[in-house]
Amino acid sequence: MLKSLLNFVLYGHFWIATAALAMALQTQLLLAGHWSWTALDGFIATGTLTIYALHRLVAMWLSPTTTSDERFGVMRRFKTQILWYAVVAGLGAAYFFWHLSGSTQLLLLAPSGIALAYVLPLLNGRRLRDLPYLKIFLIAIAWSWITVVTPAHVAGVSLNWPVAWMLVERCCFIFAITIPFDIRDLAMDEQAGVSTLPRHWGIAKAKQMAYLALAGMLLAVAANWCLGTYTTAATIVLLVSGLSSAALVRATRPDHPDYFFSGLLDGTMILQCLLVGAALCCG
Repeated sequence: MLKSLLNFVLYGHFWIATAALAMALQTQLLLAGHWSWTALDGFIATGTLTIYALHRLVAMWLSPTTTSDERFGVMRRFKTQILWYAVVAGLGAAYFFWHLSGSTQLLLLAPSGIALAYVLPLLNGRRLRDLPYLKIFLIAIAWSWITVVTPAHVAGVSLNWPVAWMLVERCCFIFAITIPFDIRDLAMDEQAGVSTLPRHWGIAKAKQMAYLALAGMLLAVAANWCLGTYTTAATIVLLVSGLSSAALVRATRPDHPDYFFSGLLDGTMILQCLLVGAALCCG
């Protein structure tokens, strides 16, 4: 029963949608000092659920049915439910997008377009994720823009140095926790002929890149602390988040169960938000 519930949360894509919402919430807390529900939050949650559900459906369509990967077996059993999640969440995303201001809609066009082209074979039958080395950078850029720039804009914070440093921080963090997913997908990417950082440089060097990205994240955090944007408590918990993420990167192996990746690694985004919220409340 517990495993069925876990599969529902992870492969129904509610966990990753919660993670995206948590990242946007964290931005508001750190820049504006408070959080209130907006149409943007609804769009980020439902839009993320839509994109990832479509991603799974397209992956099942393109991948061989004989794959031994357990997550594909789970997703195939719930293929109809995932399709319905995509439809309902897509309608929700359209509703929330309609209620956004024109300027916010314009800010969302580019990252939303990247997300769609990433999962749908729109480029002569190819997806953006199928292009050599691109997918990890596209994920980092799209996630960072959607969860930093647009929440800051809705909160009335202009694109200033604190927002710029937070954008660097978020981009480095997302880049670092995405590298383990490329390590997980090594065999699949090799079969598809997709070049990724772990496939080209090897697992050890790919992990070193993740560590460097996390170091960049912490430097950006330090910059916002020096500017007075982050409290000392918030800076400390972001340091803890970076170090715990580094520990998970170090522990990454291709043969880990997918729960390690889709559960723990994606969960680092939710953990980071909870730590920041606790730090601000206690401070």
